[in-house]
Amino acid sequence: MHYRLAVTPVENFRIREVIPIKYCPFVKRFAKPYLHKSNYVNMLYQERNMDGFAMLRVLFFIKQPVLVIVTEDSPRTVIQEILSGQMELLFKGQKPLLLQPGGYDILQLNTDEYALVMQPGVCEMLRFEFEESVMKTVNKTSTVKQWLEKLKLGKSAYSGHRQVDEKLQALQAEMLYCRAFTEDEQEWFNDKLDEVFEMVTEQGVLK
Repeated sequence: MHYRLAVTPVENFRIREVIPIKYCPFVKRFAKPYLHKSNYVNMLYQERNMDGFAMLRVLFFIKQPVLVIVTEDSPRTVIQEILSGQMELLFKGQKPLLLQPGGYDILQLNTDEYALVMQPGVCEMLRFEFEESVMKTVNKTSTVKQWLEKLKLGKSAYSGHRQVDEKLQALQAEMLYCRAFTEDEQEWFNDKLDEVFEMVTEQGVLK
């Protein structure tokens, strides 16, 4: 994910590797944290990417109303859950989508821009990303086939919404609190990413 602020005058995020003490209680163990600072919103960002599958967690500490433009490096399907707070998601030519706690959203993201509309407060986002190039190499269930067909359209879009069952919730919690730095730990984390992928693709296509 690449972020930029839609503000005048132009302001860029300042990325810090040293996390201030007040943000340290919010850091999870699974990945190195980075703080993206601005006058509008500070973002505590953590990402663990394993061979085209990834888990990201972002806490948005929003100081004033702002529009944040987002782009992706390559096409991907995203399973995105808001754990606390809320914001609006804007895709070009589509109705605004309110992101809030309660289940996960399935997003087909291409390399075109989309936007997040933020209001003051704190919002926590957890997302799993599955790159198109990797999905083409796996066993293609009906769900994977549907995702790949939608990515072929070449523009980002909302695909659907599902509830988080107890098994997925437990797996998320396990992954957030694990370490993934040694070779064995990374192999374990990679297996868990595969498990999430299998879990969400076995639920069948969305009508």
